[in-house]
Amino acid sequence: MESSDQRARIVVGGYRSSLIAFCTLVVAIGFTPWIPPGTSQWGSWAQFGFRTFGLIALGAVSLAAARGALSCSAWCVKVAKGALAVVALTALSAGMSVHRGKSLEAMLNLLAILGLFLAAALLLRGARALRGVALSQVIAAVPVAALGIVQHFRPDLMPADSSYPGRALGPFGQPNRLGGYLIAAIPVALALAFAASDRLPRLALLLAVLSITLCLVFTFSRGSWLGLVAGLACLGVVLARWPELRPQPVLLGVAIACILAPSLFALPTIISRIASKPASVSEPTSTTVGGVSFDPERQGSVAMRRAVWSGALRATAARPLFGFGPGAFREGFDRSKGATLKRLEAEGGRTADQAHSLYLVLSTERGVLGLAAFVFLAGLALAGGLAALGTGAPVDARLLLAGLIASAVALLAHGVMEDNVTFIPQGTSLFAALGLLAAAAPGQKAAPRSRALGVLGLATVTAGLALSVLSASADAASRNPAAAFRIAPWQERHALAAAKAAEASALGSGGAREARLREADRFYRSAIALNPSDPVTRHELARLYLSNPDVFRASGMGGAREAITELELALAQNPYYAEIRNDLGVALLRTGDRAGAEARFREAVEGRRDFVEPLLNLAALAVERGDRAEAARRIDEALERNPSSARALAMRAGLASGGGLR
Repeated sequence: MESSDQRARIVVGGYRSSLIAFCTLVVAIGFTPWIPPGTSQWGSWAQFGFRTFGLIALGAVSLAAARGALSCSAWCVKVAKGALAVVALTALSAGMSVHRGKSLEAMLNLLAILGLFLAAALLLRGARALRGVALSQVIAAVPVAALGIVQHFRPDLMPADSSYPGRALGPFGQPNRLGGYLIAAIPVALALAFAASDRLPRLALLLAVLSITLCLVFTFSRGSWLGLVAGLACLGVVLARWPELRPQPVLLGVAIACILAPSLFALPTIISRIASKPASVSEPTSTTVGGVSFDPERQGSVAMRRAVWSGALRATAARPLFGFGPGAFREGFDRSKGATLKRLEAEGGRTADQAHSLYLVLSTERGVLGLAAFVFLAGLALAGGLAALGTGAPVDARLLLAGLIASAVALLAHGVMEDNVTFIPQGTSLFAALGLLAAAAPGQKAAPRSRALGVLGLATVTAGLALSVLSASADAASRNPAAAFRIAPWQERHALAAAKAAEASALGSGGAREARLREADRFYRSAIALNPSDPVTRHELARLYLSNPDVFRASGMGGAREAITELELALAQNPYYAEIRNDLGVALLRTGDRAGAEARFREAVEGRRDFVEPLLNLAALAVERGDRAEAARRIDEALERNPSSARALAMRAGLASGGGLR
């Protein structure tokens, strides 16, 4: 590795920019694992903090480029161009997204990660700075691993709603994500231990390897284990290729023991995890809702992955070039998944928010062009690190490069089975490692001639910071969802919350109630405009129309026409929702189409078993045409499915007394 020359230290973009790059990288690596999942208030501000640090790093790179103060190798220039190609293709995909709100948020995260990556590749100066950033990753992983270990031995400290008994979750709330984070730190810690000249730092690093590996074992994440094996194999190949990098046999033996000891400690559980058997039809899995018998996960997690992968491949084939938009995997997947998973969503309440494969997420969201750009960028950075291994750099610097290469390989290999790199902590780990490898690439350093990209970068940073402030401010104002949506009109969840709040407050009668209901209508339509792929939102809008016929009128049908339009669109997206099909029957009945209504009720009967409203509606129609025997049969069937149905019990009593039915 080469330190910067004297000119690069003097000009703007030298020492000060290197310090900014170092600080932003260390801080981002340190706190991103603790960004909580979901959309909590703390999570929103933590994400804002990450974006701020990443955009500051991007601003430092852009300012240095605009002033002609960058000093980087030709290899780094190629890597920077590759990163810009990734961003440009992702932005193009975002412009054609099926959910532009999610894509905008995903672009802000990508810009932050791009800033950290470019800061590592272009601004960091000297092996000491690179070593400090790498060490920060190990230090950050130790408390994360400690939390996971404590959770394993103290199940009472697990989140109350956890569906992963006995598995370490860390701050991520999910074992596979914890495992995908830890595997990045282990090869780096090993490399730093091999390179350490003093016993105390070496011992501390080996203890870090032991604790992180122990927590990784307790995640019982097979994909993470395979990713680590790939990373360690890569490290072994490097040590075999360059014998001068090999540690002393005793040190190597201790390191191997730190890796293997946790596995031997939990060997029986590991064997049972690897040889896991499919669940029986009568035994719900830990993540099954309602014991749905056709859930693919009953045949094991691999069967569920195959089903998700199949839907992701169909989504890629539907929009192969630019995909459905960054961050919009679920929307693209929901449009393309097979009948089994659509039925599972409707009857079991489950869908896929992730593809269980980094590369399928990229192809679904950004198309094959975006996937190719990412693979090219990662390959270019790895090639730069490999090229630096063959130089005459000091052994400790080359060992660090070997650890960084192994770390990146572990994450990329894990990406075959999981898409954790799309999350901020794992994505930061990967791109920090790739950036450090690019920084170490050999070659004569020179200042790039063009300054236009620096100016464009500064403008992008300004816009990104403004949008990040608006996004965080909207989350802070979420107690007033209408105000939050006005602040950030691209966030669908605020529109939905505002619609539900307006609907709930539409009490009494008169103009005030009608105004609130009209406001709910507008917010629901805003949410649908942002995400037209969600059948549930269309269903909620249709129910608004059906529940308030005095406000929503069309051709004298009391809102039924508007409801029919939304319900038919919802069923076109997923025909297995019994509730939607039943309400379509109700809407058709209000328009006078009794035959159509009865047909929809009969179709809805085939849906979720405990949803008995279609049976009771058929019973009511049977009574109206004088067929009380058919009505009794339908009511009995409803009570067989749901013995506690108050409406069914009341209808049975009404039929027995000779009265009518409701």
